[in-house]
Amino acid sequence: MSKHKIDMGDKKFVWGQYFTKRNVVDRVIRLLLEYKDYNRDINVLEPSAGTRNFVKGMQEQGFNNIQECEIDENLTSKPCDFFLFDLDKKFDLIIGNPPFTKYNVKDSYFFPKKYKNNEDYLTESFKKKEKVQIENAFILKSIKHLKDENSSIAFVLPISFFIAKKNKEVKKEIINRFSTIIIYQNSKNMVEEPIPCCFAIFTNIDKFRDKIIILYEDGQNVKEVLDKNLLLTEELIPKTFLYKIKNHQEGKPLFDFLSNEKAHYQRDYTKNNISGANILQHQEIPKEKDVKDYALAVTRVGNVSVGKSGLINVKEDVLNDMFFVFKFKDEFNSNKKIKESVCKALNKNLEHFRNITHRVGSKSIKKNDVLDFRIQEL
Repeated sequence: MSKHKIDMGDKKFVWGQYFTKRNVVDRVIRLLLEYKDYNRDINVLEPSAGTRNFVKGMQEQGFNNIQECEIDENLTSKPCDFFLFDLDKKFDLIIGNPPFTKYNVKDSYFFPKKYKNNEDYLTESFKKKEKVQIENAFILKSIKHLKDENSSIAFVLPISFFIAKKNKEVKKEIINRFSTIIIYQNSKNMVEEPIPCCFAIFTNIDKFRDKIIILYEDGQNVKEVLDKNLLLTEELIPKTFLYKIKNHQEGKPLFDFLSNEKAHYQRDYTKNNISGANILQHQEIPKEKDVKDYALAVTRVGNVSVGKSGLINVKEDVLNDMFFVFKFKDEFNSNKKIKESVCKALNKNLEHFRNITHRVGSKSIKKNDVLDFRIQEL
């Protein structure tokens, strides 16, 4: 981003400054070297050096030719905007933690019109956009800085980058340029903010040609090798992906009980009587109420609340915007026992929903995560 045009506000969010912890830097550098042997005299670039943890870590591993770029003049005596960095400079390895876009902070995005040379690295679609997520622009420009087919990119990225069907243009560029993708996640925070992140290596390794390697560490190491093209179709968040394939559920899927018809209900962010904080108080239908007026509400976000479910009266209750709400199929809509049993089955398995995904700053689930949940007994 062009420094003199930035409305600074909170610099951390505007510049996407989420610094990587030093112990994490050391771990991911070792991981990189486990998969690919690098001559210590290769040309290395850290395009958003920040507090220089990656630079220091690479130096300790014996790398001699490290060039760095950092926009914040409070962190360097020679500030450098990566998007003004000469594209003719080529590198064998580009490694670091690029800035992350803060969705509700406009100035944290990359604005193509601010940079005259963006046509040399942006996709045709991105050139026409007013703004682009800055981590995507970093990846695209980094690809153009690579020296040859043996060159690699190794970045800390927000885990949301690997949500299924998101960032497809950038993912296509990655697939076209690299034969091997390694995605590493552990149980700790990688950066000094509660943002779930991973370490992604885009490279070419003959042993793993056209493969994705998913790695997760949580006291033990878990590894899965997949076809490379799954990058475009699957949600390759290591913790989530590995949990799903190792925890096969049995029973009837929840969608067998629920209608495809849209549930109409009252919603207000401030004037509501139903929230994630009290939804568990609504697992039973009061005797004096009409059972047909009750739908299933499942909390879709929140580290503590995600997956919590209740039965809400669509005529009387007002919800905030934290829920998926489902009508029951006609054959179950008057069945008080079935409705209450389904709701309680969900609430007995909250750990499942907490494990099913961790996409952004707080845990969140998709509608299909709920519909695919299986109920063994009613």
